[in-house]
Amino acid sequence: MCYHNSINTDKQQLEQKYKKKLVKDNKLILPVYHANAFEFGLWPIITAAEEIQVFNWGLIPHWATKTEDIKSIKVQTLNARVETISEKASFKNAKRCLVPSTGFFEWQAVGKQKVPYFIQARTMPLFSMAGLYDQSLNEKGEKIYTFSIVTTEANELMANIHNTKMRMPLILKPEEENTWLEDRIHTFHGLKSEEMNAYTVANALTLKNPNSAEVLIPKEIQIQKQLSLF
Repeated sequence: MCYHNSINTDKQQLEQKYKKKLVKDNKLILPVYHANAFEFGLWPIITAAEEIQVFNWGLIPHWATKTEDIKSIKVQTLNARVETISEKASFKNAKRCLVPSTGFFEWQAVGKQKVPYFIQARTMPLFSMAGLYDQSLNEKGEKIYTFSIVTTEANELMANIHNTKMRMPLILKPEEENTWLEDRIHTFHGLKSEEMNAYTVANALTLKNPNSAEVLIPKEIQIQKQLSLF
């Protein structure tokens, strides 16, 4: 799955990559070194619109109106399995989008321990995950936009890291981005192991400030820095 994402970039780099301006008057603060999906935070999203939008993570389908339903649904729609998006009620009428990222976090089960990794695309410092989004209304009758990250079967590298669920975000190559957005018939398999890079990091969930550049430092370097203090 993909519940921990990162976008270590600024507004200018984001706009240059997607050749669009970021929508004005948004509350997004870049970079986002570490985002926990269960906080339902803001994220830059690419749609067919002329500007880069800012949506909340955790897709709320347009038909969900009761507060209790919304709270329970968005916990379950942080990710969407690519194999079933045309079948699930929450996703089958959602629109497609791109979710920009510079890397994501996953935990490897080693006995009773969980070892955190940061995973990147080797040749794409800023890349696009496949996503879905929908528009709904909040309690005040205001329009809100929310999204989900689409996942696929893990490649060999990710199956070794995410060795419990064996899933990974569906990362699109640049030439696939418009095909995904336009919902054209196409088979998307995601990146291969050799197209990705992974290294161990400190546990973002235990850091005092998990949304800091510290979370991206390789574990080996952190240990060396700590030893140098003695």
